[in-house]
Amino acid sequence: MSEEALIEDPSSLIRETRTNFSIVNDTEALSNISKNLNELQRIVREKLDRKSDELRQSESALEKSEARLDALRRAKTESSLEASQGGSSEDVFEMAKELESLERRLVELRQEVDRGLEQLIEKNADENKVQELEEDNPEDPEHRTNVLKIQLYRSLGVVLDADNNRALISKDGTLDVVPVDGNASAYFRTKYLWDRL
Repeated sequence: MSEEALIEDPSSLIRETRTNFSIVNDTEALSNISKNLNELQRIVREKLDRKSDELRQSESALEKSEARLDALRRAKTESSLEASQGGSSEDVFEMAKELESLERRLVELRQEVDRGLEQLIEKNADENKVQELEEDNPEDPEHRTNVLKIQLYRSLGVVLDADNNRALISKDGTLDVVPVDGNASAYFRTKYLWDRL
């Protein structure tokens, strides 16, 4: 249609304009935008709710931590005051009594160990036993191995007490007693012995 015909026939002009001007795509786009905005608002609200819950929980945890910290500070202050006062004289007297009792028991145990060591040394003082064992069966390699082990132990300051299943280690004026029965593993006993030599 020509322009003049369209101007003279306004209904045709409107119809032509309407066919050339389609808003279907635009309304679909606006509908999609509206849906997306609603979905985005819902997601933002959920995130805000979660963050609000986390913030409340954090604030609650902070309050609890502060309360605990205050309680610990008070306890420390009270403890410091008690320590500075030195406790009651009755407590000090009880501790002194207990310490004296422990010292007496320690002295008794040391004397008992010394007596046992003296008996063991007297019992094993005869070094000729090793030589006799050596001369008894010089051909047996296991026998010679045992003799060499005994000599090595003695040279290191270790005395074996076979009757009581223990080894006595004398070093720098101190005496260690190591049980050699089957209660501990061989690795533990060996490591324990070598650490003390």
